[in-house]
Amino acid sequence: MHLELKINVSVIPMKLTTYTTGSTLLMMSAILLATLFSCQNTNDKPKNNPEISEINDTLRLGNIPRAIEMTDALKRSAITNGDSTLWSEAMVQQGVNAYYQGNPPLVLVSADSAITWLERQKPTKERARVLAKAYQTHGAFYDQFYFQPDSAAIYFRKAVDNVEFSGIKEDLPQAYSNYANAMRMGASLDSAAFYYHRAITTADSLRLEPIHYIPLYNGIASVLTDMRDFDNSAIWWEKSMGILESMDQYDKFNTLTGYGNDLYYREDYEGANKVFTRLRKMLDSVPGSQWEKMFTNVNLADSYLRLGETSNATELLDSAAIYFSEDQPNPMVTSYIHTLQIRAALAKGEYENGLYLARTHPEADTLRLEQHLARLKALEALYNNIGNNRLAYVTRCRHDQLNDSLRSYKLSQQISALNARYQRDRRILDLEADSTRQQAHIYKLMAAIAIAIAVIIGLVLLYVVRRVNMRRREQRMMNKIISLRQENLRNRVTPHFIYNALNHELQNEKDGNPSHLDSLVHLIRRQQIIASELLIPFSEELKFTEDYIQVIGDNGRDPFDYHYEIESGIDPEFQFPSMTLQILVENAFKHGFTTLTPESERILHINVRRCDENRISVSVFNNCGPMPSNAEKGGTGIRVLVETFRLLNEHNKEQIIFNVDMDAECYGLKGYNATITLPNNLKQ
Repeated sequence: MHLELKINVSVIPMKLTTYTTGSTLLMMSAILLATLFSCQNTNDKPKNNPEISEINDTLRLGNIPRAIEMTDALKRSAITNGDSTLWSEAMVQQGVNAYYQGNPPLVLVSADSAITWLERQKPTKERARVLAKAYQTHGAFYDQFYFQPDSAAIYFRKAVDNVEFSGIKEDLPQAYSNYANAMRMGASLDSAAFYYHRAITTADSLRLEPIHYIPLYNGIASVLTDMRDFDNSAIWWEKSMGILESMDQYDKFNTLTGYGNDLYYREDYEGANKVFTRLRKMLDSVPGSQWEKMFTNVNLADSYLRLGETSNATELLDSAAIYFSEDQPNPMVTSYIHTLQIRAALAKGEYENGLYLARTHPEADTLRLEQHLARLKALEALYNNIGNNRLAYVTRCRHDQLNDSLRSYKLSQQISALNARYQRDRRILDLEADSTRQQAHIYKLMAAIAIAIAVIIGLVLLYVVRRVNMRRREQRMMNKIISLRQENLRNRVTPHFIYNALNHELQNEKDGNPSHLDSLVHLIRRQQIIASELLIPFSEELKFTEDYIQVIGDNGRDPFDYHYEIESGIDPEFQFPSMTLQILVENAFKHGFTTLTPESERILHINVRRCDENRISVSVFNNCGPMPSNAEKGGTGIRVLVETFRLLNEHNKEQIIFNVDMDAECYGLKGYNATITLPNNLKQ
């Protein structure tokens, strides 16, 4: 595992490149029609402030003091003239300057000041343009300095909405790529690939200069690196490295960091070390780049450890640990540094020091799953070296279970990204076909100028047909995206379920109760298979649920009564939504039984009966005490059920009906009863 950099947090707007076209009758007609449709909005379209653009150009040249001086002058001018919109834009620029300085508090204060004022005003396109920049700056604060992709995604999504409202199309590629980067760092690789594709497509339509593709190329390459699709990631990194010398210092830092990570993950540690060494030397000549230097030191130290150069790694890690714990506190980076220090202690045979580091520096809650796996790997090696076989075995089991989950998750993400690449290739082919058709029309018009009016009428009809076809293609694409999001939502149950089950096993071990660790491993592996299926036979769903009950229900303390009934004449092989029964049973243990006193008997009853000749009813009853007022809202599991039923109902004439009775009665006991009524011939 390596530290990764967020590469698309630049809030400097892109510039549109102008170009000319031929003067044929067809193109002139098209331009005339476009002018007629768009001229009414020309005067309303906001434009980027030239003074702000000059300040950003100054930042790109690395002259931060001059940029600060120009921003302060702009603020004074806005206050003197009573121009609140200009003042808010100057405050946003102050945040951008602070971003380049590595001053997180000033970034946050500046962006919040502008957002607070702008959100209270009547929305206009000009204010939307400035508000979009403020949201981007706020998102960059969470993305770059505190590694909180969920918070960053919220602000970058707001920025996208405001850019679209403002109508400045040349700002869209940057807004899309910022949002895509937040999705990538939040592990939503399918969404990230979609928005990077959208950014590149928009940039292509605007004919932007090649330099504006830098964050887009880096973003697509980073997503492919995350999926370990190195054949395709190499293509995009090669594009970025080919224009490295034309980049400013900030883009060079992003590109070299991402390229070094790609080499590291493909286990080319010597190549990665050369890239990070090159980056470190470059940063020595860049004033005010202490954060970037220390970040690079951590990655450089990691590559040194892989190459066996422990002394070089130790020196870099010691200085980075002080910086990220005192000067620029960052729990995630600090926690990973401690993992590398444990590995360095192992390499030097300092096992006591390694144990001390493990005890005094536990893992941060914000660690990504792969960083967590790296810590488990280091701890396993440490315990093996000191002869503590029990802890080494437990650590190894935890590592294998999480690694199985990671591999399954990456497979689903690869499918999503492949779909996004297919959509982009299809769009390119459509654009090429459109270009070919337009050339054919040009030749026809040159040969038959006398029938120009008839040709224009034909073009209008062709335009209508193309619009209809485009809408159909977009609808098919959206259907695929909905399917991918549904799969992503269903897979969220996997870590939710694993962590609940692991906590239960740990509690059993602590209380001295029998362990079902082997059953749990079998259950988790089985879950990885059925979680990818939307429908499975009910008999398999029931068997999976009973395995879950065996692991969770047998705690050796509380009385527990479980049984199921299937009405005579019902074939248990009917199609049933996968993991639905398990989610309802899990909610019974998590929410229902926790309301009972320890001595109370816990009852779980599954009943399958026929409503009529075409429908089957499956109900899950559990007794419980008084439920909280917000219990019916449900959590992750219930949301997965609702989304699953909604998707299936779109493809079936007979609808699935889901009812919850929180005051049901069974066996003379009050409880919670969930009922699913579904057709016999349910289809996916």
